[in-house]
Amino acid sequence: MLDVSGGSKSRVHFSMIRQTVPAVQLAQVKDSDSLFTRLGVQRLPIEEQSMFKLLLLLPLGAAVVVFMRVIIGLKTSGTFMPVLIALAFLQTSLVAGLTSFVLIVAAGLALRSYLSRLTLLLVSRIATLIVLVVFMISAFSIIGYQLGFSTGMTITFFPMIIIAWTIERMSILWEEDGPSEVVRQGGGSLLVAVLAYLMMQMPIFVHLTFNFPELNLVLLACILAMGQYTGYKLSELRRFRAMDDL
Repeated sequence: MLDVSGGSKSRVHFSMIRQTVPAVQLAQVKDSDSLFTRLGVQRLPIEEQSMFKLLLLLPLGAAVVVFMRVIIGLKTSGTFMPVLIALAFLQTSLVAGLTSFVLIVAAGLALRSYLSRLTLLLVSRIATLIVLVVFMISAFSIIGYQLGFSTGMTITFFPMIIIAWTIERMSILWEEDGPSEVVRQGGGSLLVAVLAYLMMQMPIFVHLTFNFPELNLVLLACILAMGQYTGYKLSELRRFRAMDDL
């Protein structure tokens, strides 16, 4: 494996990724020298393939968000923040990710209420929240590691800028519309994120999106079709429930 003369501290690293590829397709990829084969994802190094596995799942999460917002009518805090939260859940786990996100946002809202007394400008306030979120995530990661949780250090995969902006938006929403609207939009965001996570972690979808990335064009067509919908949302039908008695 390794033969070194006159050196020290030599190391050997292995990178592996699990994937299912048909034998015929694998033989074609290895033997073909066409342009499309050279540009295929399977020709990339293992680290880049792992990144593309997550990247190619984003259209699926985006389709879930569009369906829940346009067809169901569920409110979320931010447009596509649930997709980023679901992507973070793939790096951690569902229970650890939910717990970490709720704790970080709750602590951030408490700190944001203190920052409101300092009458800072918006840019300075957002930058301060980013710094505080970094410290909170680091603290939760270290505490989780000391307690023996293997997912403690992977909390850092949460998009810190999105969390800071979410805390800012929720605090403004708290001041304008009250805590009930914060709970509604925050709960809607977590619900959509969980649904997107459940879809994105299914082995069949991971296999199809990675080995057949052109299927994302089908998701694009579905998103465009839902974007043309201007009818009633399913959550709005409860307003007409009283008409059943007529």
